[in-house]
Amino acid sequence: MNGSNLVLDSNIFIYLSQKKLDFQEITSNHENLFISAITYMEVLGFDFENKKEKYLIEQLLKSFEIIQTNLDISDTVIFYRGKSKIKLPDAIILTTSKILKADLMTANMDDFKNVDKNVKIINPFIIK
Repeated sequence: MNGSNLVLDSNIFIYLSQKKLDFQEITSNHENLFISAITYMEVLGFDFENKKEKYLIEQLLKSFEIIQTNLDISDTVIFYRGKSKIKLPDAIILTTSKILKADLMTANMDDFKNVDKNVKIINPFIIK
């Protein structure tokens, strides 16, 4: 573990529930795990295939510190939205990563393309 921070996008939890990703494998290089409050809401609002998948994700979410939106996050979200067409939930997730100096893991790289080159975006399906 290198002691770095990691924020997970909502889609990562869906892939985890479907067993398309392995939790230990994708998080092993990061010590501190976070999610935005928006991710928490999006994930638990997802229509899972069955109760077992949802339960798995509910338990997994307990491993993460949930970061609430505050004025610093709000101001940066406003800045991002003013300079790009990023969707509000994505802007909140990206800003959470920026504020925490964390890598952002997502399978939807295009959602965050060209918004802030200082935030490291990781696609867990691309092996580097």
